[in-house]
Amino acid sequence: MPLLLMKLGAHPEEIAATQRGECLEGGAFFLDFTRPLRRERWFLVWNGRIGPVLALHVPVIHQGEAVGRRSIAVERADPYFRELQRLWATRHPARRGMPAVTIDEAQMAADFAAQFPDDAARWAGPGPEDEAASQ
Repeated sequence: MPLLLMKLGAHPEEIAATQRGECLEGGAFFLDFTRPLRRERWFLVWNGRIGPVLALHVPVIHQGEAVGRRSIAVERADPYFRELQRLWATRHPARRGMPAVTIDEAQMAADFAAQFPDDAARWAGPGPEDEAASQ
């Protein structure tokens, strides 16, 4: 699913990101310029140093989170691929204030799954049924 970047009226200094047509009310994710953009390159193997950049791991932060921990994958074919690199070149590193309202982890995980379904499985980790099957 392609990425959509937008400005939200309640957060004019932030850039919201979603793969839906709109951000969830109270559950927006913003580009997190406090953390570095990670580039995935290909030169016979995936690496971070040699070859053309084919994918980005873009840090995002929930509006109720003090310190971001999630990132989304953006492939070279995405329309925002070059724009994201330009934004990081001009805005990273940045300082971030504390959120106005803190949200519990379960709600942040649900908001992430709703807005970034392709990336949510990467953050879900193995469930109890997966652990039982491996024993």
